[in-house]
Amino acid sequence: MTRLQQIAAFARRRFSREEAVGLYFTIGCLACVLLAAAFAFLADEVFEIRKGPNAIDQLFGVVLTGARTPFLNGVMNDVTAFGDFRFLMLATPGIIALLVWAGHRVSALLFAGCVLGGFAVETALKLTFGRARPDLWPALVTEKTYSFPSGHTTMATVFFGGLVAVVFHLRKRRVERAIAAAAAAVVILGVATSRVYLGAHWATDTAAGMLVGLFWVVVYASGTEFFARRTRARATASGAKPHPAREPRRRSRVS
Repeated sequence: MTRLQQIAAFARRRFSREEAVGLYFTIGCLACVLLAAAFAFLADEVFEIRKGPNAIDQLFGVVLTGARTPFLNGVMNDVTAFGDFRFLMLATPGIIALLVWAGHRVSALLFAGCVLGGFAVETALKLTFGRARPDLWPALVTEKTYSFPSGHTTMATVFFGGLVAVVFHLRKRRVERAIAAAAAAVVILGVATSRVYLGAHWATDTAAGMLVGLFWVVVYASGTEFFARRTRARATASGAKPHPAREPRRRSRVS
């Protein structure tokens, strides 16, 4: 086999829908690189302006806090609750239990890893950067932790992003995947906006929270899918029956 043929074969494997290290894994790696680069850019900005906000932070902060009304205050408090630990502590075990009960143990592991791992990463980054909360306008909520990245935004991203990853893992229809991704994006952006509106975060905090959350979801989802596909491939090659603890291979229509 010539060098050119070897390169072509390698490319076919990387972009194959069936290979364990195929299209899914390749896209995941590329997405991680882009997300990490974007976060590094934001992190550099935060280190440079740790003692104060930049023009983007000031612009979004002035616009959103200037739009405050009693009605919007209530709405934003309700929206921000989707990233609050009290909601997550109830919803996360419930969804994991539901997935296990339905026989989707791999999906349950995928979702649990997204949420729990995201919390650990977000906590470590807060302690690393130690950025102060906004003080240019009155805050409508009281927070005692550091500001960068936004914890509510990060956790909303890993929670709802984790749900999207489960949908992608279980369902093959593009319409279902698109609806799940769109719904999650609306909620995540809503939480991010609410944190700036309520005066709890700078805009760059919420942007970083989304990047961190997406990065972790992609990392964990790609890893889970890789091991699931490799396990199925080995079972198929050996002719062994799937272990009952493993998620069975699904048959679904391809739209």
